[in-house]
Amino acid sequence: MRGSRLLVAALLGVFPIALTAQDGKVADRPLATREELQAALQRAGASEEGARIKARLTQGDFRRGDRIALTVQAESALTDTFTVASGPELILPPPTTGALSLQGVLRSELEPKVTEYVNKFRNNAVVRAQPLLRLSVQGEVAKGGIYAVPADAQLADALMAAGGTTQYAKTNKVTIERNGRRIWEGSAFDTDLDALSLQDGDQIVVGGNRPSGNDTLRITALLVSIAGGLYGLSRAIH
Repeated sequence: MRGSRLLVAALLGVFPIALTAQDGKVADRPLATREELQAALQRAGASEEGARIKARLTQGDFRRGDRIALTVQAESALTDTFTVASGPELILPPPTTGALSLQGVLRSELEPKVTEYVNKFRNNAVVRAQPLLRLSVQGEVAKGGIYAVPADAQLADALMAAGGTTQYAKTNKVTIERNGRRIWEGSAFDTDLDALSLQDGDQIVVGGNRPSGNDTLRITALLVSIAGGLYGLSRAIH
């Protein structure tokens, strides 16, 4: 009987931890729906996690400077990447007028919201609206830098935005860092940004197996070049 009680107590101790981890993942997912966040809020209650979820539900996901990729069929002026203005709001060129408020709007709600707005000016418009995440892509990629990538993209898409991987890349050893801390490591394939709960400013680093001899040769060449320059300078002085 005592063993049974201990087993029950152990199970009761495990389940709340699992729920908390699950809720945290939902709360951080870029494309979490309102229904998912509301369910997570009920489980989180009055905790710090609950306050964070509540703030997201109230304020929405968009801030000034965020970028949105918009495609409207047969409307070239509305097919572009637009920056969210203060408010936050989205200001689009004609044939639209005014501004679309994004206050309280989640990323998962963006496309129907923009579609409804555009249809006020163009009936039956076919709209594709993608919220973008600003991510740093570094390591064994052709052009390391900061790129705006759709929140519903695959991790491999972010690498392609950086020109693809180099010949030395190890695509099964990709890490994600946030504020200098590693938060994930795995393969670049069959992994989407939403499932990874990526945020603006996260850094994707592609590991590699670049031969160390190449680095040694480059360093040696640099030292020889510096030494030659110092010797030439010394002779010029004397």
